[in-house]
Amino acid sequence: MKKNVIIIVLAAMLVWFGTTIVRLENYHYANQMGFCQQYAIPLESRARNKCLDEKRTRTNPVWHLLHGLLVI
Repeated sequence: MKKNVIIIVLAAMLVWFGTTIVRLENYHYANQMGFCQQYAIPLESRARNKCLDEKRTRTNPVWHLLHGLLVI
């Protein structure tokens, strides 16, 4: 029973870390490709961060995960 709880907790953490990697890699790639350049003034950094968070740069989150883990 204890072993099953540990496996479930570890699986949940893997999903959590995977979604975080996808989110951060999407942000990184959007920044690298020059999205949201209209917010170049430092005073607009919140608006730029929001813009970069909302961009979807690849067709599938799996690509972000593979790039984030340096598989491809």
